[in-house]
Amino acid sequence: MVVKGKKKDNSKASMDIKEYCRRKELYLQELQNGKIVKPKASFSFTLDEKREIIEWVKNLRMPEGYASNLGKRADMNEGKLIGMKSHNCHVFMRNRPNRNDEGDSDPLFPPISIFNQNCQGSKKRGKRGFTDMEMQSAVTHILLNFPEIQSYVNLFVNTWGNEAIYTEFSKWLRNFVYDEYSSVQHLQLMKEVALGPESQVLTMNKYCVNGFKFQTEEVSRNEKTNNSGVYIQGDVDGTGQTIEYYGVIQEIIEVRYSGWPKKKIVLFRCECFGPSHRGTKMGHQHNIIEVKHTRKYRSYDPFIIAQNAKQVYYASYPLRRDKADWWVVIKKEVSDDDILNVEEEISENEENESFDDEEWDDNENETTEEEEWENDGIETSEEE
Repeated sequence: MVVKGKKKDNSKASMDIKEYCRRKELYLQELQNGKIVKPKASFSFTLDEKREIIEWVKNLRMPEGYASNLGKRADMNEGKLIGMKSHNCHVFMRNRPNRNDEGDSDPLFPPISIFNQNCQGSKKRGKRGFTDMEMQSAVTHILLNFPEIQSYVNLFVNTWGNEAIYTEFSKWLRNFVYDEYSSVQHLQLMKEVALGPESQVLTMNKYCVNGFKFQTEEVSRNEKTNNSGVYIQGDVDGTGQTIEYYGVIQEIIEVRYSGWPKKKIVLFRCECFGPSHRGTKMGHQHNIIEVKHTRKYRSYDPFIIAQNAKQVYYASYPLRRDKADWWVVIKKEVSDDDILNVEEEISENEENESFDDEEWDDNENETTEEEEWENDGIETSEEE
């Protein structure tokens, strides 16, 4: 970026290039008039390129609690970032720990296996009915992630095969558990889960789980932050091989089951990108994950269990017209030592920035690069 006063490429360092580096194009050059000129590196950006990169940074929409507003650090005139604190720099170097708490458990809903987990959603909620297609998909997904029922899954697969799971398993389980002629005894929990959830579900637009704060795409679209990116590891057709699915949350749904204790579980209805190599690519050299946001997952399997989800955000490529259809996946990390209680923020829908955004003054007493070269009698080549 060649920021004045911030580079360590001083006169002595440039003189050492010839001795320690084989890049001849960076060697100091002596002109006919006896002046020494430092050539511009090929990887340095022009002013227009700098401005385009800073514009890209300014338009980044990261998850809440991940970083402060980097748009306030953008200097479009000179094409640089100003007043960057250490936590701002960490955003570029590595993923910052997240700082969202899930709240306290509800005594009316004690944790039972995958149900009633310690999470927190927005207080403003709606209610709607499941369609038959949604009910079939949601119930099957919950059953396949219910550890206590895996022996039933194995019995079904051995009889009917993997292909019939998504269409027949939930019906088969209900008939099998409630077969009055069967001598097999089933736990009451199995009977209540096999019976299926209530037809009416609660909807919300915010949810905190696993230290992440999730929001629907519609809510994030109107905010400076973006909390709708999600990914989950899934099984490949029962083969035991895992694959990562990346997507965007469209709706947050709470499903409830009858019986006692009460049982509830939250699902994310997502629009996922294609998991094949045409829709998701992994660069093994730099471990960069890319998704093609114009290629969607074709199979109807939109639901994931909220407590199994992890958060990501997607960044476009600056200065790469050939990568217009691709986004880079950036995964968030969670630290147990860096938790912020956001219970009031969720209910009141207030914007929360992680750190103070006070402006920093430039170091006026710091010697600029041009002054340093002038002191040594060396000129720098003009920027293109």
